[in-house]
Amino acid sequence: FIVILIGAGITRYVSYEGQMLIREGATSNRVISDETYLTLRIDNNEVQRHYEKHLLLSPITNNDFSETFEFKGKDVEVSFVNFIPKASESVLKNTGNKKVLHLVASAMGGREDKYIQQGKYIRVGRQIFAFDTDVPGAISINTTDKGLSIVSPIDITFMDMNTQKSGTYVKDSIVDFVDHKLYGSGGVSFVLTDVIDNAEVGFVSDSNKNSNKPDLLIVDVKSGNETQRVNIFGGKGYVNAKNQLTINGLNIFIGYGSKFIELPFKIRLNDFILDRYPGSHSPASFASEVTLIDGNKVMDYRIFMNNVLDYKGYRFFQSSYDQDEKGTILSVNHDGLGTGVTYFGYLLLTIGMFWTLFAPGSRFMTVNKKLKKLSSKASVLLLFAMLGFGLNVNAQAPNIHMYNNVDSLISVNTILQEHADKFGHLVIQDNGGRLKPVNTFASELMRKVYRKDHYKGLDADQVLLSMTINPIAWQFVPMIKIDQKTGVGKTIGVTEGYARFFDFFDEKGGYKIGKLVEEAYQKKPGERGTFDKELLKVDERVNIFYMAFNGTLLRLFPIPNDKSNKWVSSEGDLSKLKGDDSLFVAKIMPWYISTIKDAQKTGDWKDADQKIEFISMYQQKYGSSVMPSQTKIDWEVLYNKYKPFLKLFPYYMMVGFAMLIFSFLQLFKQRKWVTYLNYASIGLIAFGFIFHTFGLGVRWYISGHAPWSNGYESMIYISWATVLAGFIFAKRSTISLAATALLASLILMVSHLNWLDPEVTNLVPVLNSYWLMIHVAIITASYGFVGLAALLGFFVLIIYIFMNKENKSKLSVTITELTYINEMTLTIGLFMLTIGTFLGGVWANESWGRYWGWDPKETWALVSVFVYAVVLHMRLVPGLKGKYAFNLASVVAFASIIMTYFGVNYYLSGLHSYAAGDPVPVPSFVYYSIVIVAIVAIVAYFRKRQLDD
Repeated sequence: FIVILIGAGITRYVSYEGQMLIREGATSNRVISDETYLTLRIDNNEVQRHYEKHLLLSPITNNDFSETFEFKGKDVEVSFVNFIPKASESVLKNTGNKKVLHLVASAMGGREDKYIQQGKYIRVGRQIFAFDTDVPGAISINTTDKGLSIVSPIDITFMDMNTQKSGTYVKDSIVDFVDHKLYGSGGVSFVLTDVIDNAEVGFVSDSNKNSNKPDLLIVDVKSGNETQRVNIFGGKGYVNAKNQLTINGLNIFIGYGSKFIELPFKIRLNDFILDRYPGSHSPASFASEVTLIDGNKVMDYRIFMNNVLDYKGYRFFQSSYDQDEKGTILSVNHDGLGTGVTYFGYLLLTIGMFWTLFAPGSRFMTVNKKLKKLSSKASVLLLFAMLGFGLNVNAQAPNIHMYNNVDSLISVNTILQEHADKFGHLVIQDNGGRLKPVNTFASELMRKVYRKDHYKGLDADQVLLSMTINPIAWQFVPMIKIDQKTGVGKTIGVTEGYARFFDFFDEKGGYKIGKLVEEAYQKKPGERGTFDKELLKVDERVNIFYMAFNGTLLRLFPIPNDKSNKWVSSEGDLSKLKGDDSLFVAKIMPWYISTIKDAQKTGDWKDADQKIEFISMYQQKYGSSVMPSQTKIDWEVLYNKYKPFLKLFPYYMMVGFAMLIFSFLQLFKQRKWVTYLNYASIGLIAFGFIFHTFGLGVRWYISGHAPWSNGYESMIYISWATVLAGFIFAKRSTISLAATALLASLILMVSHLNWLDPEVTNLVPVLNSYWLMIHVAIITASYGFVGLAALLGFFVLIIYIFMNKENKSKLSVTITELTYINEMTLTIGLFMLTIGTFLGGVWANESWGRYWGWDPKETWALVSVFVYAVVLHMRLVPGLKGKYAFNLASVVAFASIIMTYFGVNYYLSGLHSYAAGDPVPVPSFVYYSIVIVAIVAIVAYFRKRQLDD
């Protein structure tokens, strides 16, 4: 850690970084610094000098400074007054005795809110507006006895917005200035919105986090007996932003922002290349083809995500690009020494941690030896009692309002299962550009709209085909999921949990929730309530359902020789298709639907099967270069059919629970048949673990990347790592294996909640790296170990509650045994968490040139490291010694992991937003869990204290 801190110090105080912006064909050797500076240029019309002072300003620190610059015997003092990040002009009410006019003005196509303080003037476009002051050439607004008047040196047009009457005021005419007219003059349109008394125009920080407005630094500049207050707009990324003033006979240019750093060589951008996923706007990768020019040395390089250019201590990273895709933005880092020292510290830390797991005399080995001496018996009667808290995992079937004709409508349109399966093996392109089986698309469609992937005995393929051949019938089927608690169902007149497509339209064909949806979209995301959010979800389901009816989602047909490999539906834009190809795509689906209808009457599906073959042949002819292999398609359909992780959830639960019962029987009386059942349970969990591993491998194969790139995938991987942790300690205690089976079951249950999407998706560019395998695998696996530790700690608290004088000696052995296992588990978990965190820093450095940036995910990972480090060293603190304190701490500490994983991903913003889903409500079981842990901890404490006395 000392070496790491030294390296961090070098990075902080010696190294520097910035950004290089280059357009195609241009050459540059200038980097815009990441750090900000106060810059001055002072001259007396004879000599000039440049000065700069590094400033680190923020809204939460003490920014006060005062700096004196000497110039030709005269001192120039600059002192801090205020700092406003992302400064936005606003009216400060009750702060003065003047009036402020609020205008809404439009110039050069842009609409802005403008404020004019009494006695001052502003510029809008090319026009100057003055309020109660005389400015040559300005449109003058003046206060009169009757209100306000306006006079302009050029003609003003007007339109009364109440009467629609329009006309022109000739120049130099003094007329009333009122709030119901739209005025126009000199290319500027403006409306008087408000007159605010006792106010002044000032600046406040913009509440929009994504605002690109500059920061405002307010300073006093003093020289001799003169002082001037200056507003300096600038900040990170702003260069040459300066204010000019004359004071004490000196001309001063003062600015605040980044500065240019000159490199000893040049970079020319030859070409910027953006690759998208087939047929979509989602970027798969982007790269810069550059030439490095250093004197006579000329070298070509390709810079792309996770592939950097290193030269003379500088590192160039592909950071971003211009919107027109004709320019690149490269992050530049000059930190060879700091990074090298820090990496060496990482290496020492990893070696040290690894060695303590095996070194004789280490704490880990000492605990391991003590554990070997203990009996492996453990009381699970108390664990059984713990399960009495109950986990109601049986989902209640929704009370669907059925209509009398629905069953007949569906039965008439039933598709033969074997034929639907063939249709499900066709390839389709989704909106993200991923090519996948129709079966996957149909399953996702059903989950999105109906929240299940089957309907009344029909699988997703059958439902999708049935919708395609008879969309009218399905408009009367209650399939669109609605959360009645939010009141959306009441809005459309539906009282059950599902609505028909038909229910969303009134007698005139009007969309019942159209106006409400529009209002919800107009609100900022943070201002949307529960009703608004559910309304938008329902609107999305209705639109998806409609597109399923009209066939626009069935993008089955690749466009021949298309550069972006775009696929279209037979109802989509066929303008790029020519001749027979255009005719085939336009006619094949109606022809196919006709043969299905015939097959439903005759029972002969050969013609319908043949049409699927025709579509498949077309796909192979024009899309084979981007299509997944047939083997991959077959495996994905199989994966969708068997849903391995959904099936593992109840499997782990039942087997883990059975192990607890067998261990309970074995505790009171040894029986061979119970021992055999215990061994059988271990074998069943092992079988589930193998199946789990196989499922992860299949998902890896069909997605093309490691299965821990999003919330759902990381959850199923964490559950796998949890069971692995149980097997590691199963030899010491079967309780640990039973506990991990139950914990894995709970994790898998959470992973299949509505707000975690199991969809296989394409990777964003930054995740398309081997570091995804290394960093994410290690750090998420650590969650399994610390999760096991939390569960073992909770079990120990339960045991304390049920301990009495008769069983105290026996259960004390069990507590000691579980505490030792808990400590060893936490040790491994902490080591993996720490190493994984620092490997994340290495990945970050390879991706965007910074191994630590205090991103929320980085920060909370570090917090978790510190929390668990404290837990493992509590035994060295006199007041925190003891098994009770350690086990309670191992439970409470898991909250930091929950915050690191869920809190950051779903509630905070940062560089890890690619892993985040939509903000979700805090599940109610979180509050219940806090209450339960608190009650158990308090009762266990007093029970332990009573027995100790």
